[in-house]
Amino acid sequence: MSPEQTAHFSAPVVYWLAESRFETHFRPMVISRADELIGFLVYGVDPDDGEYWLITFMIDHRFQGRGLGRRALEAFLAHFDDEHPGARLTLGHHPDNHVAARLYASAGFAPTGELIGGEVIRVRPPA
Repeated sequence: MSPEQTAHFSAPVVYWLAESRFETHFRPMVISRADELIGFLVYGVDPDDGEYWLITFMIDHRFQGRGLGRRALEAFLAHFDDEHPGARLTLGHHPDNHVAARLYASAGFAPTGELIGGEVIRVRPPA
């Protein structure tokens, strides 16, 4: 993410790594191309209702606009479906992040009409 994006869209990686030490249901994952780190995501199950969330998904600004985010999301969703068959996945994104909205829509995430914490909520039904 660029410095401008971090001000509006997501907490830094170090925050999510620290948070996952306390929120044991958070599953941080790196996104790499060959041996190069290009992004990061966190997913997990809400312990209150058993729903799975893609909590954060970010691609380093130096690698954006090349289709790598789309490929990373597709790879993650294949992993998720293998690990959690029949589970739906929920996520939120900033309303002004139109690139994310298009990416998530293309991957089958439909808006619920809900806003939580100012974020548009989208759900992907079970595969």
